[in-house]
Order: sequence, then structure tokens, then C-alpha cells
Amino acid sequence: MLNKKIFIFTDLDGSLLHRDTFDFDIIKDFIIECHKSRIVIVPNSSKTKKEIEVFLDELGLKLPFIVENGSAIYGLNLLGEHLPKTKVLSKSKNKIWEIFEKNFNQNTIMNFKFLNNLEDQEISTILNLPMSKVKNAMSRNYTFPFIFLGDENEKYQIINEASSIGLNIQEGGRIMTLGDKLNKSCAMLDFIKYFNKNETIIIGIGDNKNDIEMLDSSDFPCLVKNSKFNYKNLISQNYTLSSSEAPEGWKEVVKEVLIKLNFFGS
Repeated sequence: MLNKKIFIFTDLDGSLLHRDTFDFDIIKDFIIECHKSRIVIVPNSSKTKKEIEVFLDELGLKLPFIVENGSAIYGLNLLGEHLPKTKVLSKSKNKIWEIFEKNFNQNTIMNFKFLNNLEDQEISTILNLPMSKVKNAMSRNYTFPFIFLGDENEKYQIINEASSIGLNIQEGGRIMTLGDKLNKSCAMLDFIKYFNKNETIIIGIGDNKNDIEMLDSSDFPCLVKNSKFNYKNLISQNYTLSSSEAPEGWKEVVKEVLIKLNFFGS
């Protein structure tokens, strides 16, 4: 097993980054140590390309990554010159909006509060971001973030309605997003198909509802503690759970899985 290549597909906010401050300095050295040990770390996030590029600059590493809940893959060529630099999996933003407006229940649409229709100050408050980071967060090529004003039953209904017209509505920590019928798992599986399945080990790390499909498609699913997420009926017994929240929880689950793999003895 130690001869296999280890991939870590990881959510960012609330998983690797602190939920409120988005800080990760306390585990930065550990992340770099994993990278130097030839573990392939792949951010797989609802964040935009620009946001993840800023994170990678702060980390000081060049890594492949997946944006906007599985919409596109960047940097596969870092793992091999024959691999694509960019791979778009999603329909265009214009096409997604066209399908949404044409086919979605117009009365229900009244309950959608799209962030792109709001002032930067309100977006800053909703996303808990400083004003300087709002522009990058809203620089979206494939998804439409929104606040839903309906109740839980109506929320369930809009998710099903989106699916029925070939779109996807996903629920994250602070907002919901409208996009193509994709998720983090779809992109992860598309990414990993470029490598020999028998020679890879996939560690998936997340903290919220929109991470579950990715985790369930991983060899070692890991859930970082999130006191606001009721996961009891959503996960199986083979999950590795952290006792601390991000960023320490990220290091905790990675170390636990690497110990299981006897990686530190290699």
C-alpha cells in the first residue's frame, strides 16, 4: 500500500481554513511537509479560481485545484506535462441561467436572494469576508451564490426541482449555490481517472453537506468537526472524525489516516 500515490482532496472553508478567520498558519508547516513527502494535495472547494490562487500564494505552493463545487479543474499539468492545464466540466454561466429562468417555478424564484444583486457591504457580511476579498469571491464563472428565503421544506423542493432540469443546488456553510449538475465528487473522479486506480489512495476531507458525495467517493473519508453541521444520518462508520475544528482538525484527520497507512514508516 505504501507504494501507492496518495491524493488528498480537501474542502477549504471550515475544513483546512478556520471557519471564521480563514487562517491556517498553525498547520502550514504540516501541509508543506505532506507536499514534500509527495502527497498530492488538491483543494476541492466552492471557492472561485481567484480565491484559491490567493490561498496557494499564501501557502507558497503550486497545487492542482478544483473550483466552484466541481465546475472546473486547474493545474493537472503540474502532475504531468501531458495532462491538461484547464478542464472545464460545467456548462457556461449564461447557459445555466437560461435553463434556470426558463424552467424554474417563477413563484419560487422570488425566494432566491442572489448575491450578485447585492451591494458589496451586504455580501461582505453574508460571507464574513473583508471588503477587499469580496471581488474575488464574486468572480464566478459557473455558479450563482444565493440566500434562500423559504423554509426547510421549500429548500428540499428547490433542490429536487433543480435536479429535474439538469442543474444542481448545493448547500454550504453560509450560502447556497446554483450551478450545473455537478458536485465535488464528479470533479474528483474526473481528476483521478488520469491515474491508475490500483496505484492511488484517495483521502477526502470536508466539514459540510456539500462535501459528503466527495467523501463517500474517497478511500478514506474524513470529516472535520463542525458544530453547526448535523451529520449523524449522512455518514458511514468508516469516516475518520476530528475532535477539533479547522485548521487543527485537518491535521488531526490526515495524521490519523497516514498512521493507518503506515505512511510515517515508509
